[in-house]
Amino acid sequence: MPGPTSPWTRASRARTSRTAPAGAAQPPQKRRGRPVQMPDDPSSMRSGTVNAAARTAWLLSTCRSLSPDPDAARRASFVTSLRDTGVSADVTRLSRWESGAQAVPTRALCGYEDVLGLAKGSLVAAHRGLLRMCDPSGPAPDPVHFGDPDAPADHVAGDLMERASDPLRPMAGGDWLSLAVELTRFEMVLLPRPTWEALCARLVNELARTTGPDRLRRYEAAVTLICHPVAQRHLVQALGEWLTEPAVQVVTPLLPLLQHVPAEQASKLVLRLLDSDSRTIGQGAVQVAATKADRGHFQGVALALLEQRAVRELVSPQGQQGIDILDLAAHLPDTSYRRVLATVRDAQMRNRLDQARETRCLLPGDVARALSRTIAQEAQAVTPSTYATEPDQLLYRLVREVLFHVHGSRRATAAHLLSVSPYRDAVADGCLNLATGESQFVSGRAWEAVWLLGLGSGRDDVAAMATDERHPWFQRRALSALGLCGEPLDDEEATSIAETARRTSHGGVRSAALLALGSGAPAHLHQMDSLPPNDRAVASWWLKVGPAITDAGA
Repeated sequence: MPGPTSPWTRASRARTSRTAPAGAAQPPQKRRGRPVQMPDDPSSMRSGTVNAAARTAWLLSTCRSLSPDPDAARRASFVTSLRDTGVSADVTRLSRWESGAQAVPTRALCGYEDVLGLAKGSLVAAHRGLLRMCDPSGPAPDPVHFGDPDAPADHVAGDLMERASDPLRPMAGGDWLSLAVELTRFEMVLLPRPTWEALCARLVNELARTTGPDRLRRYEAAVTLICHPVAQRHLVQALGEWLTEPAVQVVTPLLPLLQHVPAEQASKLVLRLLDSDSRTIGQGAVQVAATKADRGHFQGVALALLEQRAVRELVSPQGQQGIDILDLAAHLPDTSYRRVLATVRDAQMRNRLDQARETRCLLPGDVARALSRTIAQEAQAVTPSTYATEPDQLLYRLVREVLFHVHGSRRATAAHLLSVSPYRDAVADGCLNLATGESQFVSGRAWEAVWLLGLGSGRDDVAAMATDERHPWFQRRALSALGLCGEPLDDEEATSIAETARRTSHGGVRSAALLALGSGAPAHLHQMDSLPPNDRAVASWWLKVGPAITDAGA
């Protein structure tokens, strides 16, 4: 494996220096006005929930104070702009919203999006996700019109439904979220079955083909629908059809939807998916089972079956090397955990399980803190700011969670917030630096964060790594990063990766190469006739599903 002097480490160091603007080592000059103090969040790694108000406040204050527009950083001028969008606001109210002292109405979130030029629904989706994590059984957030607030609800829903039912008409993530919220305003939604099927199938397809904030908004739309008494069965059916495709390749953004369905049928489905012939589906189902176990969705026989699965995973070499079993063990009821732990004979594995359950951290605390703080400090230093600010403690917490929290759902939620914030690219650069280090375990966690956050300024380095056959472990993850970044491949990249797919003897590298081609250059998949039958089936699946989707200008 590449060590500290590998070309990838040197490229990473160069990338950090390229990212930093001139004079980044010096604090930014203070302009007239008060520097924004980021709200604190007392949530710890060990806490089963988060402070939703504090994290939403952090996101609002960060997006505003780090906006490229200096007028947005000044509260008085920003309030004026908010009023122009129809939001009732003043400096005092703004201060309360951005300190977490007062709940932020959804209409104000939309106003922030409008003034700051953020994608429609991005802040709303992040906020709704935080509220759900804080209280999964709590009331739904207040409804919102993304368009004309005076338009009748049935007209808005009808127009959006007509667009969603026509595959030739584009639907941005904000449109999907708006449609889902509008539909929940009605106790009964009567639509022909083919309309429901087409709508839910399209949403599932687009959820699998998007990344970052584009995926977040669609995911929130899907969660909203799967919690709706009428839409739920149609969306679950669409999920089932997607997941039962023999050659299915993308399951990560779809399986977590089942954690929001407390019904016994959903728990039984997750248990069946745990024993799927597809390793990808099985691993994803473990994370979903962990969340459902934490929420008490498994009882009696279902809980016993989950314990048996945990025991089987612990005796499997692949299971012992992964982090999914740590996630599941950390969230089993006490009695179930003790029974599972009693079957473990390896002292080192018992210590890993106890540490993960006790601290909710995948590494010893001092190591995780040091690595996370370095990335957070560098990200804050290279991100342009109108005012000099104190170290952003919540940024540090989010970086630590996205890298090292044992719970997959918590890592994903932290990534959602970072991906909407101005820190996204800088944190991605820091994670990419960490991904090229000597520790394979730490590197694996960093690669996962890169897959969630994007490539930052390191796309060229990752593209070079993706075709370097000397280190298959890194090559596979770099190819996956290209496939998950949502950007098309240029002709040279696509040609080189297609050749890699045909030539490599490493099955994981070949699958990752097909992911990169399917997402970024599907035309090259027609050249895969020489591959084994299973891999040709994967190429055909990608051709049927379609390339990555990006909501340009949405």
